[in-house]
Amino acid sequence: MKTDSVADTRPSVACLSGRRVVDVLTRLDVRSVLLDNPTPLDLACKVDVALDIDLDDWDAAEAALRRLHAGRPLDAVFSVYDAHVPLAGYLAARLGTRGLDLRAALACHDKIRMRMVLAGGGVRVPDHLTATDPADAAAAARRLGLPVVVKKATGSRGRGSMLCRSSEDVARAVEVLGPTALLVERAVEGPEYAVQSITSDGRTEVVGILAQYVGTGPRQVETGYDFPSGLSSEREAEVASFVTRALAVLGFDHAVSHTQVRLTEDGPVLINVAARPPGGQLCAATERTSGIDLTRAAAEIALGVPVTRVTPTATGVLYRCVTSDSPGTAWYDLGGIDVPAVTLDVEPGDSVRSVDDPDGGSYGRIVVYGDDPAELESRYRAIFESLRLHVEPDNQQVTLP
Repeated sequence: MKTDSVADTRPSVACLSGRRVVDVLTRLDVRSVLLDNPTPLDLACKVDVALDIDLDDWDAAEAALRRLHAGRPLDAVFSVYDAHVPLAGYLAARLGTRGLDLRAALACHDKIRMRMVLAGGGVRVPDHLTATDPADAAAAARRLGLPVVVKKATGSRGRGSMLCRSSEDVARAVEVLGPTALLVERAVEGPEYAVQSITSDGRTEVVGILAQYVGTGPRQVETGYDFPSGLSSEREAEVASFVTRALAVLGFDHAVSHTQVRLTEDGPVLINVAARPPGGQLCAATERTSGIDLTRAAAEIALGVPVTRVTPTATGVLYRCVTSDSPGTAWYDLGGIDVPAVTLDVEPGDSVRSVDDPDGGSYGRIVVYGDDPAELESRYRAIFESLRLHVEPDNQQVTLP
Protein backbone atom coordinates (compact mmCIF):
# COMPACT_ATOMS: atom_id res chain seq x y z
CA MET A 1 0.00 0.00 0.00
CA LYS A 2 1.29 3.42 -0.92
CA THR A 3 1.58 6.24 1.61
CA ASP A 4 -0.65 9.30 1.12
CA SER A 5 1.10 12.65 0.86
CA VAL A 6 -0.28 15.60 2.82
CA ALA A 7 -0.17 17.68 -0.37
CA ASP A 8 -1.63 14.97 -2.57
CA THR A 9 -4.01 16.70 -4.98
CA ARG A 10 -4.41 13.88 -7.46
CA PRO A 11 -7.92 12.79 -8.50
CA SER A 12 -9.12 9.99 -6.24
CA VAL A 13 -10.93 6.90 -7.53
CA ALA A 14 -12.25 3.75 -5.86
CA CYS A 15 -12.56 0.52 -7.82
CA LEU A 16 -14.22 -2.71 -6.75
CA SER A 17 -11.96 -5.70 -7.36
CA GLY A 18 -9.87 -6.16 -10.44
CA ARG A 19 -6.31 -6.91 -11.41
CA ARG A 20 -6.85 -5.37 -14.85
CA VAL A 21 -8.08 -2.12 -13.32
CA VAL A 22 -5.19 -1.86 -10.85
CA ASP A 23 -2.71 -2.25 -13.68
CA VAL A 24 -4.42 0.66 -15.46
CA LEU A 25 -4.59 2.85 -12.35
CA THR A 26 -0.87 2.42 -11.71
CA ARG A 27 -0.28 4.07 -15.10
CA LEU A 28 -2.64 6.97 -14.39
CA ASP A 29 -1.78 9.88 -12.13
CA VAL A 30 -4.56 9.14 -9.62
CA ARG A 31 -4.98 8.20 -5.99
CA SER A 32 -6.33 4.66 -6.10
CA VAL A 33 -8.53 2.85 -3.60
CA LEU A 34 -9.22 -0.86 -4.03
CA LEU A 35 -12.07 -2.73 -2.35
CA ASP A 36 -11.79 -6.51 -2.40
CA ASN A 37 -12.23 -9.54 -0.19
CA PRO A 38 -9.48 -10.29 0.43
CA THR A 39 -7.17 -7.88 -1.38
CA PRO A 40 -4.32 -9.82 -3.02
CA LEU A 41 -1.03 -8.71 -1.50
CA ASP A 42 0.57 -7.78 -4.82
CA LEU A 43 -2.38 -5.53 -5.68
CA ALA A 44 -2.41 -3.96 -2.20
CA CYS A 45 1.18 -2.88 -2.83
CA LYS A 46 0.23 -1.14 -6.07
CA VAL A 47 -2.71 0.98 -4.85
CA ASP A 48 -2.76 3.90 -2.42
CA VAL A 49 -5.43 2.38 -0.16
CA ALA A 50 -6.54 -1.25 0.04
CA LEU A 51 -9.76 -2.11 1.89
CA ASP A 52 -10.62 -5.72 2.74
CA ILE A 53 -14.42 -5.63 2.59
CA ASP A 54 -17.15 -8.22 2.12
CA LEU A 55 -18.51 -6.98 -1.20
CA ASP A 56 -21.80 -8.75 -0.52
CA ASP A 57 -22.33 -6.49 2.51
CA TRP A 58 -23.32 -3.18 0.94
CA ASP A 59 -23.76 -1.42 4.29
CA ALA A 60 -20.25 -2.36 5.40
CA ALA A 61 -18.79 -1.32 2.05
CA GLU A 62 -20.55 2.04 2.23
CA ALA A 63 -19.46 2.64 5.84
CA ALA A 64 -15.82 1.88 5.05
CA LEU A 65 -15.75 4.01 1.92
CA ARG A 66 -17.68 6.84 3.57
CA ARG A 67 -15.07 7.06 6.36
CA LEU A 68 -12.35 7.28 3.74
CA HIS A 69 -14.35 9.78 1.68
CA ALA A 70 -14.78 12.05 4.72
CA GLY A 71 -11.03 12.37 5.18
CA ARG A 72 -10.01 12.52 1.51
CA PRO A 73 -12.95 12.96 -0.90
CA LEU A 74 -13.31 10.50 -3.74
CA ASP A 75 -14.03 11.70 -7.26
CA ALA A 76 -15.39 8.41 -8.65
CA VAL A 77 -16.39 4.82 -7.85
CA PHE A 78 -16.55 2.15 -10.54
CA SER A 79 -16.05 -1.53 -11.37
CA VAL A 80 -15.42 -3.50 -14.54
CA TYR A 81 -16.72 -6.80 -13.12
CA ASP A 82 -20.37 -7.77 -13.63
CA ALA A 83 -20.90 -8.93 -10.07
CA HIS A 84 -19.75 -5.62 -8.57
CA VAL A 85 -21.25 -3.11 -11.02
CA PRO A 86 -24.46 -2.67 -8.94
CA LEU A 87 -22.52 -2.04 -5.72
CA ALA A 88 -20.24 0.44 -7.48
CA GLY A 89 -23.27 2.32 -8.80
CA TYR A 90 -24.83 2.27 -5.33
CA LEU A 91 -21.68 3.59 -3.64
CA ALA A 92 -21.26 6.34 -6.24
CA ALA A 93 -24.88 7.41 -5.71
CA ARG A 94 -24.62 7.32 -1.93
CA LEU A 95 -21.36 9.27 -1.84
CA GLY A 96 -22.31 11.67 -4.61
CA THR A 97 -19.34 10.85 -6.83
CA ARG A 98 -19.12 10.07 -10.54
CA GLY A 99 -19.97 6.54 -11.53
CA LEU A 100 -22.47 4.59 -13.57
CA ASP A 101 -26.05 5.65 -12.84
CA LEU A 102 -27.55 3.21 -10.35
CA ARG A 103 -30.56 2.56 -12.63
CA ALA A 104 -28.28 1.35 -15.41
CA ALA A 105 -26.10 -0.63 -13.01
CA LEU A 106 -29.09 -2.51 -11.61
CA ALA A 107 -30.61 -3.12 -15.06
CA CYS A 108 -27.37 -4.64 -16.35
CA HIS A 109 -27.30 -6.99 -13.37
CA ASP A 110 -30.93 -8.14 -13.65
CA LYS A 111 -32.02 -9.33 -17.11
CA ILE A 112 -35.70 -9.09 -16.19
CA ARG A 113 -35.31 -5.47 -15.14
CA MET A 114 -33.25 -4.77 -18.26
CA ARG A 115 -35.97 -6.06 -20.57
CA MET A 116 -38.70 -4.18 -18.74
CA VAL A 117 -36.79 -0.90 -19.02
CA LEU A 118 -35.85 -1.42 -22.67
CA ALA A 119 -39.30 -2.55 -23.76
CA GLY A 120 -40.82 0.40 -21.91
CA GLY A 121 -38.50 2.68 -23.86
CA GLY A 122 -39.42 1.16 -27.21
CA VAL A 123 -36.22 -0.86 -27.69
CA ARG A 124 -36.78 -4.30 -29.22
CA VAL A 125 -35.95 -7.24 -26.96
CA PRO A 126 -36.85 -10.93 -27.34
CA ASP A 127 -40.40 -11.95 -26.43
CA HIS A 128 -40.04 -13.22 -22.89
CA LEU A 129 -41.70 -14.37 -19.69
CA THR A 130 -40.32 -14.62 -16.17
CA ALA A 131 -40.25 -17.77 -14.09
CA THR A 132 -39.78 -16.66 -10.49
CA ASP A 133 -40.37 -20.29 -9.55
CA PRO A 134 -38.28 -22.52 -11.86
CA ALA A 135 -41.29 -24.84 -12.11
CA ASP A 136 -42.99 -22.11 -14.16
CA ALA A 137 -40.35 -22.31 -16.90
CA ALA A 138 -42.08 -25.16 -18.75
CA ALA A 139 -45.36 -23.24 -18.88
CA ALA A 140 -43.53 -20.12 -20.08
CA ALA A 141 -41.85 -22.12 -22.85
CA ARG A 142 -45.17 -23.57 -23.99
CA ARG A 143 -46.74 -20.11 -24.09
CA LEU A 144 -43.86 -18.56 -26.05
CA GLY A 145 -43.32 -21.53 -28.35
CA LEU A 146 -40.11 -23.46 -28.91
CA PRO A 147 -37.24 -22.92 -29.32
CA VAL A 148 -36.62 -20.76 -26.26
CA VAL A 149 -33.60 -19.60 -24.32
CA VAL A 150 -33.70 -20.12 -20.55
CA LYS A 151 -31.46 -17.75 -18.57
CA LYS A 152 -30.63 -16.97 -14.99
CA ALA A 153 -32.20 -13.63 -14.22
CA THR A 154 -29.11 -12.24 -12.52
CA GLY A 155 -25.37 -12.53 -12.96
CA SER A 156 -23.62 -15.58 -14.41
CA ARG A 157 -22.46 -14.05 -17.72
CA GLY A 158 -22.59 -16.66 -20.52
CA ARG A 159 -22.76 -19.70 -18.21
CA GLY A 160 -26.31 -18.96 -17.13
CA SER A 161 -28.05 -19.43 -20.48
CA MET A 162 -29.26 -22.49 -22.39
CA LEU A 163 -31.00 -22.91 -25.76
CA CYS A 164 -33.93 -25.31 -25.53
CA ARG A 165 -35.54 -26.98 -28.57
CA SER A 166 -37.81 -29.37 -26.66
CA SER A 167 -39.67 -29.66 -23.38
CA GLU A 168 -36.97 -32.08 -22.24
CA ASP A 169 -34.37 -29.39 -22.93
CA VAL A 170 -36.34 -26.94 -20.81
CA ALA A 171 -36.49 -29.41 -17.93
CA ARG A 172 -32.73 -29.94 -18.21
CA ALA A 173 -32.09 -26.19 -18.26
CA VAL A 174 -34.16 -25.72 -15.10
CA GLU A 175 -32.21 -28.52 -13.43
CA VAL A 176 -28.86 -27.04 -14.44
CA LEU A 177 -29.61 -23.35 -13.86
CA GLY A 178 -31.96 -23.53 -10.88
CA PRO A 179 -33.12 -23.10 -8.24
CA THR A 180 -33.24 -19.39 -9.01
CA ALA A 181 -35.39 -16.85 -10.80
CA LEU A 182 -35.27 -17.53 -14.54
CA LEU A 183 -36.00 -15.62 -17.71
CA VAL A 184 -37.55 -17.57 -20.59
CA GLU A 185 -37.42 -15.89 -23.97
CA ARG A 186 -38.22 -16.88 -27.52
CA ALA A 187 -35.03 -17.67 -29.42
CA VAL A 188 -34.13 -14.91 -31.88
CA GLU A 189 -33.02 -15.97 -35.35
CA GLY A 190 -30.36 -13.96 -37.13
CA PRO A 191 -26.63 -13.20 -37.05
CA GLU A 192 -25.19 -11.88 -33.80
CA TYR A 193 -22.91 -8.88 -33.27
CA ALA A 194 -20.80 -7.68 -30.36
CA VAL A 195 -20.81 -3.90 -29.98
CA GLN A 196 -18.16 -2.10 -27.90
CA SER A 197 -19.05 1.40 -26.71
CA ILE A 198 -17.90 4.21 -24.45
CA THR A 199 -20.38 6.56 -22.78
CA SER A 200 -19.30 9.75 -21.01
CA ASP A 201 -21.68 12.39 -19.67
CA GLY A 202 -24.51 10.54 -21.41
CA ARG A 203 -22.91 10.67 -24.87
CA THR A 204 -22.21 7.28 -26.43
CA GLU A 205 -19.61 6.46 -29.04
CA VAL A 206 -19.55 3.02 -30.66
CA VAL A 207 -15.88 2.10 -31.10
CA GLY A 208 -16.25 -1.35 -32.64
CA ILE A 209 -18.78 -3.82 -34.06
CA LEU A 210 -17.70 -7.44 -34.48
CA ALA A 211 -19.52 -10.38 -36.03
CA GLN A 212 -20.01 -12.89 -33.20
CA TYR A 213 -20.35 -16.65 -33.66
CA VAL A 214 -21.93 -19.07 -31.22
CA GLY A 215 -22.22 -22.84 -31.10
CA THR A 216 -25.43 -24.63 -32.02
CA GLY A 217 -25.69 -26.59 -28.77
CA PRO A 218 -27.64 -25.74 -25.63
CA ARG A 219 -24.86 -23.61 -24.16
CA GLN A 220 -24.50 -21.46 -27.30
CA VAL A 221 -20.86 -20.92 -26.41
CA GLU A 222 -19.11 -18.04 -28.14
CA THR A 223 -16.87 -19.62 -30.75
CA GLY A 224 -15.36 -16.59 -32.45
CA TYR A 225 -15.45 -13.03 -33.73
CA ASP A 226 -14.57 -11.18 -36.92
CA PHE A 227 -13.63 -7.56 -37.46
CA PRO A 228 -14.74 -5.87 -39.64
CA SER A 229 -18.22 -7.20 -39.02
CA GLY A 230 -19.06 -7.87 -42.67
CA LEU A 231 -22.06 -5.56 -42.48
CA SER A 232 -22.60 -2.76 -44.96
CA SER A 233 -21.94 0.74 -43.69
CA GLU A 234 -25.70 1.33 -43.62
CA ARG A 235 -26.40 -1.74 -41.48
CA GLU A 236 -23.49 -0.94 -39.15
CA ALA A 237 -24.92 2.55 -38.69
CA GLU A 238 -28.31 0.99 -37.91
CA VAL A 239 -26.79 -1.29 -35.26
CA ALA A 240 -24.76 1.56 -33.76
CA SER A 241 -27.81 3.83 -33.57
CA PHE A 242 -29.87 1.03 -32.01
CA VAL A 243 -27.27 0.37 -29.30
CA THR A 244 -26.80 4.07 -28.59
CA ARG A 245 -30.54 4.46 -28.06
CA ALA A 246 -30.72 1.34 -25.88
CA LEU A 247 -27.96 2.61 -23.60
CA ALA A 248 -29.74 5.97 -23.27
CA VAL A 249 -32.98 4.20 -22.29
CA LEU A 250 -31.08 2.18 -19.66
CA GLY A 251 -29.68 5.39 -18.19
CA PHE A 252 -26.03 4.95 -19.13
CA ASP A 253 -24.07 8.07 -18.30
CA HIS A 254 -20.47 7.16 -17.36
CA ALA A 255 -19.29 3.68 -18.42
CA VAL A 256 -17.98 1.40 -21.13
CA SER A 257 -20.26 -1.31 -22.42
CA HIS A 258 -20.29 -4.62 -24.27
CA THR A 259 -23.61 -5.19 -26.03
CA GLN A 260 -24.89 -8.26 -27.89
CA VAL A 261 -27.36 -7.70 -30.71
CA ARG A 262 -29.07 -10.06 -33.15
CA LEU A 263 -30.00 -8.69 -36.55
CA THR A 264 -33.34 -10.01 -37.76
CA GLU A 265 -35.34 -9.33 -40.91
CA ASP A 266 -37.28 -6.75 -38.90
CA GLY A 267 -34.18 -5.02 -37.54
CA PRO A 268 -31.93 -5.30 -34.46
CA VAL A 269 -32.96 -7.06 -31.26
CA LEU A 270 -31.01 -6.46 -28.06
CA ILE A 271 -29.84 -9.64 -26.33
CA ASN A 272 -27.70 -8.29 -23.49
CA VAL A 273 -25.77 -5.28 -22.20
CA ALA A 274 -22.77 -5.59 -19.89
CA ALA A 275 -21.46 -2.43 -18.22
CA ARG A 276 -17.83 -3.45 -18.58
CA PRO A 277 -15.12 -4.12 -21.14
CA PRO A 278 -15.45 -7.42 -23.04
CA GLY A 279 -13.72 -10.53 -21.75
CA GLY A 280 -11.22 -12.93 -23.27
CA GLN A 281 -9.01 -11.25 -25.86
CA LEU A 282 -11.77 -8.95 -27.14
CA CYS A 283 -10.47 -6.01 -25.13
CA ALA A 284 -7.07 -6.35 -26.80
CA ALA A 285 -8.71 -6.84 -30.21
CA THR A 286 -10.77 -3.68 -29.74
CA GLU A 287 -7.68 -1.72 -28.75
CA ARG A 288 -5.79 -2.93 -31.81
CA THR A 289 -8.58 -1.89 -34.18
CA SER A 290 -9.87 1.28 -32.46
CA GLY A 291 -6.89 2.59 -30.51
CA ILE A 292 -8.93 2.57 -27.28
CA ASP A 293 -8.10 0.41 -24.25
CA LEU A 294 -11.59 -0.13 -22.83
CA THR A 295 -10.34 -0.92 -19.32
CA ARG A 296 -8.35 2.31 -19.23
CA ALA A 297 -11.33 4.09 -20.78
CA ALA A 298 -13.56 2.84 -17.94
CA ALA A 299 -11.29 4.51 -15.39
CA GLU A 300 -10.95 7.71 -17.43
CA ILE A 301 -14.70 7.97 -17.98
CA ALA A 302 -15.33 7.47 -14.26
CA LEU A 303 -12.90 10.30 -13.51
CA GLY A 304 -14.37 12.56 -16.19
CA VAL A 305 -11.14 12.96 -18.16
CA PRO A 306 -10.70 12.46 -21.91
CA VAL A 307 -10.38 8.87 -23.08
CA THR A 308 -6.87 8.04 -24.25
CA ARG A 309 -6.69 7.24 -27.95
CA VAL A 310 -3.74 5.87 -29.90
CA THR A 311 -3.30 5.00 -33.56
CA PRO A 312 -4.95 1.64 -34.38
CA THR A 313 -2.47 -1.05 -35.39
CA ALA A 314 -4.80 -3.44 -37.26
CA THR A 315 -7.70 -3.21 -39.65
CA GLY A 316 -8.80 -6.83 -39.38
CA VAL A 317 -9.17 -9.49 -36.66
CA LEU A 318 -9.94 -13.19 -36.88
CA TYR A 319 -10.67 -14.49 -33.37
CA ARG A 320 -11.52 -18.15 -32.77
CA CYS A 321 -12.20 -19.98 -29.52
CA VAL A 322 -10.89 -23.50 -28.89
CA THR A 323 -13.58 -26.00 -27.86
CA SER A 324 -14.09 -29.76 -27.78
CA ASP A 325 -17.12 -31.82 -28.77
CA SER A 326 -16.49 -34.26 -25.93
CA PRO A 327 -14.76 -34.39 -22.54
CA GLY A 328 -11.28 -35.77 -22.25
CA THR A 329 -7.61 -34.84 -21.97
CA ALA A 330 -6.28 -31.98 -24.06
CA TRP A 331 -2.95 -32.21 -25.85
CA TYR A 332 -1.11 -29.65 -27.95
CA ASP A 333 2.37 -28.50 -28.92
CA LEU A 334 3.40 -24.83 -28.81
CA GLY A 335 6.80 -25.46 -30.39
CA GLY A 336 7.43 -23.14 -33.32
CA ILE A 337 4.07 -21.34 -32.89
CA ASP A 338 3.48 -17.59 -32.98
CA VAL A 339 2.76 -17.67 -29.24
CA PRO A 340 1.25 -14.15 -28.91
CA ALA A 341 -1.54 -15.30 -31.23
CA VAL A 342 -2.43 -18.22 -28.94
CA THR A 343 -3.93 -18.16 -25.43
CA LEU A 344 -4.67 -21.54 -23.87
CA ASP A 345 -6.25 -21.90 -20.43
CA VAL A 346 -5.09 -25.48 -19.89
CA GLU A 347 -1.74 -27.25 -19.87
CA PRO A 348 -1.07 -30.33 -22.03
CA GLY A 349 -2.58 -33.28 -20.19
CA ASP A 350 -5.29 -31.25 -18.42
CA SER A 351 -8.90 -32.40 -18.50
CA VAL A 352 -11.44 -30.40 -20.49
CA ARG A 353 -15.21 -30.53 -20.61
CA SER A 354 -17.29 -30.63 -23.75
CA VAL A 355 -18.48 -27.39 -25.29
CA ASP A 356 -22.07 -28.13 -24.26
CA ASP A 357 -21.29 -29.14 -20.68
CA PRO A 358 -22.92 -26.63 -18.26
CA ASP A 359 -19.46 -26.08 -16.77
CA GLY A 360 -17.64 -26.37 -20.09
CA GLY A 361 -17.08 -23.95 -22.92
CA SER A 362 -13.90 -22.76 -24.58
CA TYR A 363 -10.44 -23.41 -23.20
CA GLY A 364 -8.38 -21.21 -25.45
CA ARG A 365 -8.28 -18.58 -28.15
CA ILE A 366 -6.37 -18.06 -31.38
CA VAL A 367 -6.37 -14.42 -32.51
CA VAL A 368 -4.66 -13.13 -35.63
CA TYR A 369 -4.48 -9.59 -37.00
CA GLY A 370 -3.98 -8.26 -40.52
CA ASP A 371 -5.48 -6.44 -43.46
CA ASP A 372 -6.44 -9.24 -45.87
CA PRO A 373 -9.26 -11.64 -44.80
CA ALA A 374 -7.79 -14.48 -46.88
CA GLU A 375 -4.40 -14.00 -45.23
CA LEU A 376 -6.01 -13.99 -41.77
CA GLU A 377 -7.77 -17.28 -42.50
CA SER A 378 -4.56 -18.82 -43.84
CA ARG A 379 -2.54 -17.75 -40.80
CA TYR A 380 -5.20 -19.07 -38.43
CA ARG A 381 -5.31 -22.48 -40.16
CA ALA A 382 -1.52 -22.73 -40.13
CA ILE A 383 -1.37 -21.97 -36.39
CA PHE A 384 -4.19 -24.35 -35.55
CA GLU A 385 -2.68 -27.22 -37.51
CA SER A 386 0.78 -26.62 -36.04
CA LEU A 387 -0.64 -26.79 -32.51
CA ARG A 388 -1.88 -30.35 -33.15
CA LEU A 389 -4.73 -29.75 -30.72
CA HIS A 390 -6.71 -32.88 -29.84
CA VAL A 391 -8.64 -34.41 -26.98
CA GLU A 392 -8.21 -38.00 -25.72
CA PRO A 393 -9.42 -40.68 -25.00
CA ASP A 394 -12.04 -40.44 -27.71
CA ASN A 395 -9.67 -38.73 -30.15
CA GLN A 396 -12.38 -36.18 -30.88
CA GLN A 397 -10.68 -33.36 -32.73
CA VAL A 398 -11.37 -29.90 -31.31
CA THR A 399 -14.11 -28.01 -33.02
CA LEU A 400 -13.18 -25.63 -35.81
CA PRO A 401 -15.61 -22.72 -36.10
